Amino acid sequence: MKFRGLERLLLDEALDFLSDLKLRMSVEDFMKKLLQAALMLLPEFDRGSVIMKDNDGYYRYVAWVGFGEDLKNVKFPPGKAMIPKGDSPVVIDRVHNWNEINLKDDSLKSLESAGSKEIKKTIAIGIKVEGKIIGGFFLDTTKNVEITEEDLKVVKMFARIASIFATMKIYQERERGYQREIIMAMIKAMEARDPYTVGHSERVARYAVSIAKEMNLDTEDVDRIFWGSVVHDIGKLSIPEYILLKPTKLSKEEYEVIKRHPVAGEEMIKGYPWLDNIRPIVRNHHERWDGLGYPDGLKGEEIPFEVRIVSVADTFDAMTSDRAYRKGLPLSDAIKEIQEQTGKQFDPEIAKVAVKILPEVYNSIYIIRASS
Repeated sequence: MKFRGLERLLLDEALDFLSDLKLRMSVEDFMKKLLQAALMLLPEFDRGSVIMKDNDGYYRYVAWVGFGEDLKNVKFPPGKAMIPKGDSPVVIDRVHNWNEINLKDDSLKSLESAGSKEIKKTIAIGIKVEGKIIGGFFLDTTKNVEITEEDLKVVKMFARIASIFATMKIYQERERGYQREIIMAMIKAMEARDPYTVGHSERVARYAVSIAKEMNLDTEDVDRIFWGSVVHDIGKLSIPEYILLKPTKLSKEEYEVIKRHPVAGEEMIKGYPWLDNIRPIVRNHHERWDGLGYPDGLKGEEIPFEVRIVSVADTFDAMTSDRAYRKGLPLSDAIKEIQEQTGKQFDPEIAKVAVKILPEVYNSIYIIRASS
């Protein structure tokens, strides 16, 4: 295959397509998109798959195109996956013959059911991260075709992209681990100043995530809502303790100080680029649907959707939790308050979902509290 005319155009389109793929995609989604692009460039190949090592050392399929769903039942024992160790792709004839020798009955049956017996030739190459092979990229054909050097170069290019993505995903997970540690340290510092708010952020996160999942938000949105909920009150670190812990009603001046915490919280996280996507939650979680909230007086759909979810969850937990100056409301009263504030303080659509699911979530938390 030579990249001239139409083939050159296909290559350019494929690379443009790949440039739009985002790191936020799951490994499974990314690898499937990658396989689809490779098969578009090499039409003589009609199937493809990607396997990657799991935490137990087994290799499992994370993506495939042209095969049946039985591939999800296949696992290759450590050392048994047919992956080249070098940086160059290799051509394998009748890959199923190798599978018959090296795999146990259950995995072999799943491979056969998925269509492995029909494969006549395979191009295989390893996916490498930090110098180690952690997976394999495979293109297969059920046709009698001659595999060219150009074909091998294309597969090598796609395997390189797969390796880069896998590497970035691993680094991303490491970074997230560090981020979680930093965030939780900040929350613990805040809670140490106010014993009445211990566990508040985690409960708000649980309520908000439950609402988000009930509304079928995607994984990225749910993740943002979770971390935004955890961090939403971080600005209270800037509030003097005599105000934060005051056992009686706040004066007008003291309440104005309290109202500064969303802006203060946003300022605190500005130095962390990886928290940019939750800044609206931190700054605007006290906005209201009717525009009477603070600090910006946003109204209706001017308030980001995820902020409206966290707002309901935050208010619900505040109502049902004890504070220095009052006891928490019973569950039924808190639900009634949400209903009464629908279309006023809260987005009507979100409030409707909250009223439906929050009692069950609340009761599960209460059981955990009572048993601890």
